[in-house]
Amino acid sequence: MASKIDVSALSLNAKEAESVSEAVFEKMFVDTQLAQIHDIVTGVSMKEQIVFIANLAIGGEALTGCTPAEQDTLVLTEKFWEPVLIAGRFKHCAADLNQLLKIFRRAQKATPDFFDRIGSEEISILVARIIDAVMRSINAKIWFAAKNAAVQPGGDFTIVGFNAGLWDQFDGLFEQIFADSAVKVTVISENANATFALQALAADKALTTFRSMYADADTRLLQDPDVQLLVTRTMWENYLVSTEDKEFNGGITRRLDNGQISMDFRSIPIVMMDSWDRNIDEFQNDLTVHVLPHRALLTVPSNIPVATLSESDFDTMDSFYDRTDKQNIVDYAYFLDAKHGESYLTVAAY
Repeated sequence: MASKIDVSALSLNAKEAESVSEAVFEKMFVDTQLAQIHDIVTGVSMKEQIVFIANLAIGGEALTGCTPAEQDTLVLTEKFWEPVLIAGRFKHCAADLNQLLKIFRRAQKATPDFFDRIGSEEISILVARIIDAVMRSINAKIWFAAKNAAVQPGGDFTIVGFNAGLWDQFDGLFEQIFADSAVKVTVISENANATFALQALAADKALTTFRSMYADADTRLLQDPDVQLLVTRTMWENYLVSTEDKEFNGGITRRLDNGQISMDFRSIPIVMMDSWDRNIDEFQNDLTVHVLPHRALLTVPSNIPVATLSESDFDTMDSFYDRTDKQNIVDYAYFLDAKHGESYLTVAAY
């Protein structure tokens, strides 16, 4: 069994770094937006009901006689949480790791120290990267999962050797929104073009798109204090250029203490979802065009909730040493589902 720590790209010799602190790892994208973008619902069991209660129409008529006019019925609709158990396993055999690699502490004796690496530096590194990968996977599944996941033309994925099993646990938010005919949609015409170059956004396209979305939005959505505009990096950068050209940073853009730029549209905070761009580029890219590379969503966190059996599912895992096979095993597992709620609380552009 080969080690899950691939050192084939390293030049192994006696002058290698002697400590983990000297290793330089590729910077990973760390997703810190989960709780900001979504309501997190925990303790959810299979087929748990979500009830939506419609507003009553304006009523009340002049009373003539003794019997008031009959009013409209209160309509209740429902959806169901169906959290799916998702899991993965990594195995690491110390004997498969090139012994010239001096970056990790050497074992003091053959048995069990050489084989049992639980708690060692290499397992700590592996676990840290697994945690990062799980968080990025959770974010990707929330938005891009599809029960009918397939490559084009039958599906939205394009990669060679596509593994539908990574994506078909449940329908992600995009799949649900695309299927909801009651959601108001602004069409971004560049998305339908036939090459990367032709898919580039025209000047001020994000601005005109946001205006269209705002015009389509239900007043109850616009008045919600938690309303936010989620956008791809392409839309973010297009809008940033518009504000720089027209407003010269006159109150629309702000530079935060950490150096990042914050932008609003008509007092609605804009959130750059660059994880969307990364997933589209990696999984919805046939090397000629991207699948809907420019997207925006006007909604509130409570309308795109994420559910799990336990919040700790997102940051816990099991690591142990198998004495029989001399394998160090790291397992992770979590329940996950995402739901798009009510149509009137969402306006989309794609």
